[in-house]
Amino acid sequence: MVMIPEATVLVVGCGSIGRRHARLLSERPCLDVLVCDTREENLQAALSEAPGSRGFSDYENALAEGPDAVFVCTPNHLHRPMAVAALEAGCHVLCEKPIADTVDNGEAIAAAAERAAGTLVVGYSLRSHAGLKRLRELVAEGVCGTIVGGRAMVGTYFTLMCATTNYRLEEENALIIDYTHLLDYMALLIGPITRVSAESVTMGDLPIMPTPNVFSLILTHESGALSQMHADYVQHPQRHMTEVFGDEGVLCYDWMAGELRIFDPQREGYHVENVVVGRDDIYRVEHEEFFAAITGEGPPACTAAEGVQALRAAMAAVESARTHRSVEV
Repeated sequence: MVMIPEATVLVVGCGSIGRRHARLLSERPCLDVLVCDTREENLQAALSEAPGSRGFSDYENALAEGPDAVFVCTPNHLHRPMAVAALEAGCHVLCEKPIADTVDNGEAIAAAAERAAGTLVVGYSLRSHAGLKRLRELVAEGVCGTIVGGRAMVGTYFTLMCATTNYRLEEENALIIDYTHLLDYMALLIGPITRVSAESVTMGDLPIMPTPNVFSLILTHESGALSQMHADYVQHPQRHMTEVFGDEGVLCYDWMAGELRIFDPQREGYHVENVVVGRDDIYRVEHEEFFAAITGEGPPACTAAEGVQALRAAMAAVESARTHRSVEV
């Protein structure tokens, strides 16, 4: 565990992700945890789940307590004002993904981070997942040879079932914004995304149906490799798969089963590794990496610039689906 002096951490936005952050941060005896939400039921839930925490219904009042770090876990359109206010107050910031609701707002956060003394990290928690770390290791080792493509798929009606607010029904294209995770890690594994071709649709007969509830993308990477991404708010139980393939090998990771299959032509069949990770443990690692970044013991797990780039790819997908033409990132 990264050793930090006693510090105060404010978690603003106490939906499911914010409450998880607060609960796990409260495990660390050196931290004084503050929680803030304008919805009384969310605030009370966070206070009960994070023993010893203190609650606020007003962000300005909470920020006036002088926290050392702020975790911004509010709806996307609030990321810019809250992250910028925290940075200008001298705080370190972990801003949940996506960095903002628009590229312009994301760039404004990135600019504020450049001016500020504090560190800003974008909360792409899958970067802290042991499964993705192992995929990145194997890619770096050259197991796939020359990478020609890959696939990422998530089907997650479960996300809608667990939501504490219905913003996804009110915000068009919430699906692709929610799952910029996949765009982020495909760029990590295969290289920067330079062009997107996408289609979207609303289909099915379900009680909760955002618009659209299915996205399918073809991604062109800087190397010339072509990958595919599919995301939907339809499949239940939740599914999440990632593949990377090249002229020397194939990697396939089932995130839900924790099973990584590696095909190496020098061996017969697939070699299987089990990389099973508890959800809380992903966030514990993310916290370790955040504290390492703010104490100078490691780099930010995801920089503001990287967060903006993932959002650019998502917005390119929205534009492509609207115009039925490929869009440069």
